[in-house]
Amino acid sequence: MDCLEQNPVSSVILAGGYGRRMGGEKLFLEVNSVPLVTKVIKRVLSFSGEIILSVAPRQAGYIDSILSGIISPYGIRIVEDEPGSDGPLAGMYSGLMQSSFDWSFICACDMPSVSDAVVRTLWRSGTPGTSVIVPKIGGYWEPLHAFYHKSCLPAMRKALEKGERKITSFFSDVTLSEADEQIFAHLPGFRRSFGNLNSRKDLSENSHLFE
Repeated sequence: MDCLEQNPVSSVILAGGYGRRMGGEKLFLEVNSVPLVTKVIKRVLSFSGEIILSVAPRQAGYIDSILSGIISPYGIRIVEDEPGSDGPLAGMYSGLMQSSFDWSFICACDMPSVSDAVVRTLWRSGTPGTSVIVPKIGGYWEPLHAFYHKSCLPAMRKALEKGERKITSFFSDVTLSEADEQIFAHLPGFRRSFGNLNSRKDLSENSHLFE
């Protein structure tokens, strides 16, 4: 793998959520008998030095029984959230803490259209000394389609200890590189890379992605 211009990065896929709006945990979802997370894994393979699946302890049985056939071929590492922790920020912290490389691309397990070209463009937009490279699409940050450096860990930990659950709660304590959507404008359909599936309707309307 070339990773990102020869710079090895981890990809951390967050899969520990309850998926309340979906009506079931997204890690368990399948389309045409294909686990949703498989699509995401295949999408990040091209630029990842390693892939980490960040899960909740309650999901261990499912991973052992259903996803074992996926885990082995791709050499995926499983990282469980710390006991008592909950939410995407906790999953981000656990994944980044145990990643092998300084930088990690973090996304969610319900983003089946993550684009190699978009991610590489995002990476190249980063500036020296930054800790987070985050896109801003339509005026809003996309923190679950962003790069994080291990230097974020103290700020993340501080936010978690304060009981913060918002993903961006630590952003004011780190140095950001903000990537405006104009840098992606030359990539047709770039907005699809940031899309996630929140409902059964979303899943049905995107079933073609699994054909």
